[in-house]
Amino acid sequence: MIISKTPYRISFFGGGTDYPQWYLKNGGEVISTTIDKYLYLTCRYLPPFFNYKHRIVWKILERTKNTNQIKHNVVRECLRYLKLNKGIELHYDGDLPAQSGMGSSSSFTVGLLNTLYQLRNINLTKKELANKSLLFEQKILKEVVGSQDQIACSFGGFNSIKFSTTGNYKINKF
Repeated sequence: MIISKTPYRISFFGGGTDYPQWYLKNGGEVISTTIDKYLYLTCRYLPPFFNYKHRIVWKILERTKNTNQIKHNVVRECLRYLKLNKGIELHYDGDLPAQSGMGSSSSFTVGLLNTLYQLRNINLTKKELANKSLLFEQKILKEVVGSQDQIACSFGGFNSIKFSTTGNYKINKF
């Protein structure tokens, strides 16, 4: 069983300059920190003797026979993206509610990707996790989201994140 603990973040400066539509033309910079409130995920491969393949526990309890039936968009698409064919059991708990303005959706994505890669015995660096989370939210899910949340939740701590017009970013830890 894998247990992950992913921090939420607060932003002090530069919100909006972390959107690719902005920083690819103008560059950008944000200052943010993670806080002592967390999103927790537990995940394991579900033994095959259940009459369903996946059990996903969030605000609802889902028991599905295949990945396409999963109602939680991020979980369903993440399993597809990682080509995870084994059944899983996933439980979500958070110190803060969804849509709290503290980066909770990106914290979920970062935590879920981290958990599923760990389940497959793949250890990602913080930068790899941030990059995969950015790719997943912005390109796979096609969400119109900025880039600071995924980076902050992956690296943790108090940071300045500078975005260049080339799409790269640099983190300065305080």
